[in-house]
Amino acid sequence: MEQLNIFEDISLTNSYNKLSYRNDFNNHIVSVLDFALENTGSEVLKNKDLKFSKGLYWECLNSIYENNPIIRNEEEKEQNRLFEQSLYLNIITKLDGYFDEDDDLLLESIDFTISNYTDDLNYGQRLDFNPWSYSNKIFTEDNLLYTFTDNKDEYKHLLKHKKKESELSKYLTIGVLGKGQRKDYAQSYIKDIYALRTLFLNLLEENKHDSDNPIKFYNIIKQFRDLGISKTDLTDGNIKYWIVKPLKNSVKIGSNKNGYFAILTEADLYESYKSHYSNFIGFHKTLEKHKKHSISTFLSLDEKFNKHNNFLK
Repeated sequence: MEQLNIFEDISLTNSYNKLSYRNDFNNHIVSVLDFALENTGSEVLKNKDLKFSKGLYWECLNSIYENNPIIRNEEEKEQNRLFEQSLYLNIITKLDGYFDEDDDLLLESIDFTISNYTDDLNYGQRLDFNPWSYSNKIFTEDNLLYTFTDNKDEYKHLLKHKKKESELSKYLTIGVLGKGQRKDYAQSYIKDIYALRTLFLNLLEENKHDSDNPIKFYNIIKQFRDLGISKTDLTDGNIKYWIVKPLKNSVKIGSNKNGYFAILTEADLYESYKSHYSNFIGFHKTLEKHKKHSISTFLSLDEKFNKHNNFLK
């Protein structure tokens, strides 16, 4: 199989330096939960006190499976079984002398890596958005096997914890393990970004930050710091790119020149729309200036300078 050949071409790393598995796994988790929320209408995911758990993760995955069933006949099922078996044997070969059948974390890492790899093959082209594109990068680019836990104590002997951490931040921690072709594990942890997003939405609503009362970004930072979440736990950039920006992109919060706000009414939604529309007109005018400059200065009629208009057709 072509995909098996791709799998065989991948080697497990023997260096844990400068790997992106932490962020990739964070994006995978958030994508799974967001996809389940948007496509299943799950009331669980709308809970204002939501906290991530392994159970919730698998519940969301099962909702994706149930809503996108794959029907196979007996012959196809057998081919799929043999394919997965070949993946297991291939990984054991890649681990070489570092495979230990008594290492439960290693076995869990193998299972989880293969599960995500096959889910990407089965569902990647079937869904409008592929949650496994992030997790598979851990294997195909960082060349790690991987797994995770919602219990900090489960990896207590492996994970390095920061000494200064708020109680809230400790509560919202997910442990992530990576395994290459070496004896030890790559260890890290990520924040429960989904819960922090929910927390932020609740703060906006509780403080009545609607379109008539937007909040500036520096005050958003202050709100998180007032909760005891330090820069070492969550940087200003993390808050912007992991919490605020994704909520804005998914139209769960709005923004204008005065700041950010919760979208609770049609008026809030329209205020955000007007702001984006104004930016859109500005970008279009700028692109038109580029096109005119290409014609007047370089006598260019290259269609590449008209992409913005072709996109709108």
